Amino acid sequence: MQAVVLAAGRGSRLRELAECKPLQPLLGLPLLERNVRAAQQCGIEDIVIVTGYEHARVEEWRRRFAARHDAPAVRLVHNNEWETAENGRSLLAAAPFIQGRFLLLMGDHVYTPELLRSLCAQTPPPGGAVIAVDGMITRSDIDLNDVTRVRLAENRVEEIDKHLATFDAFDTGAFICEPDVLEQVRREVDAGRTRLSDAMQALAANGALLAHRVDGCYWQDVDTPEMYRLAEHGLLDWAGSKRNDGFVARWINRPFSKRISKWLLVRSALQPNHISLIAFAIGIVAALLLAQPHYLTLLLGGLLVQLASVVDGCDGEVARLRFESSSYGGWLDALLDRYADLAVLGALTWHLMQTQQEMAWMWLGLAAIAGSFIASYSAHKADQLSGNLGWRLGRDTRSLIVMVGAILARPDLVLWVVAIVMNAVVLYRIISLRRPYEEQERLSQEVVP
Repeated sequence: MQAVVLAAGRGSRLRELAECKPLQPLLGLPLLERNVRAAQQCGIEDIVIVTGYEHARVEEWRRRFAARHDAPAVRLVHNNEWETAENGRSLLAAAPFIQGRFLLLMGDHVYTPELLRSLCAQTPPPGGAVIAVDGMITRSDIDLNDVTRVRLAENRVEEIDKHLATFDAFDTGAFICEPDVLEQVRREVDAGRTRLSDAMQALAANGALLAHRVDGCYWQDVDTPEMYRLAEHGLLDWAGSKRNDGFVARWINRPFSKRISKWLLVRSALQPNHISLIAFAIGIVAALLLAQPHYLTLLLGGLLVQLASVVDGCDGEVARLRFESSSYGGWLDALLDRYADLAVLGALTWHLMQTQQEMAWMWLGLAAIAGSFIASYSAHKADQLSGNLGWRLGRDTRSLIVMVGAILARPDLVLWVVAIVMNAVVLYRIISLRRPYEEQERLSQEVVP
């Protein structure tokens, strides 16, 4: 499949931020690059970008991008009529390079890869298209005066226009099109109707425009400074939303990690793995402080443990927003987390053995370490087997317990709570996973006729 990105306009409403709208950085990456990288995440390598205003600057970006990412199939087409015609004409400028079904995107929108993957899985009707629509029409971050509105009849588009009085969804600006759509666009342009929405309305009238709902998937039209700021917040929220986040990670850590990630994306070139190593280093320093028999070092160590927990959330956020996620990075992060947990709980155990001269603390420390490690392992298995068992008490919770215990000067309480709670979580999963395991085994043994 190919992708076509329309990026010919001047973007006058965003001029206070950007001289060249497609190249305006959004959390460290140009708007245009976010479209291209999101399409590539869907396995699309043949990408055509239609330019107009500041074509030479976009061409310079393309050369740099191709050199960095080995992407020679990303090419530009210049729409010579960009000043006098609307986006239907821009699509026709790309027509000579379109050879089959294609993904059509607006260059001043941002999309998550999940949204585009969902759309790319759809099949357009013969000679028609599928439009991604957002049925969450109460969204407060959408400019109702500018967004294109869509009225639906089940999965078919009845009308599409900016001025519909009654509507069911918003047009996200993302389409899967059969190549015959170009002929419909050409007919409309020849008749003086140069907006892409004119051609889509004609398809809708013929029953050839279907709707694919992407409710809950993030997208944003970045037309104004206000929409730009909303897009920053929206993308950070998307990057920081993980299904398996615990309460502490979601409601305490994420508000801080997103601020740090924004700074890292805009101001630094640190890679996600570097951030994982920094979080690990903070955890090791925290452990060294926790091991000392003094309240001040105990307090500082506890605060650093919580800081490490916050920073540990930034590597994933930065990776998703820079399109740098990798299985290796996730594995490395998990490995470093286990080492840091061992160091912190071991340090608290050593602190108590020093200050209270009792070997019994060693056994409590071992119980806390074992519970923590097995709880993390069992959570991974639970997610693989049954999705989510509900009790998400993981590393984020342990870090908060350590900080609170350090503030209260009660490292003994930390070990007791961690040992009891984490092992209780493991026991709960042992009981709860029995039936899913048995069901999985039964299914694997069934003989398919």
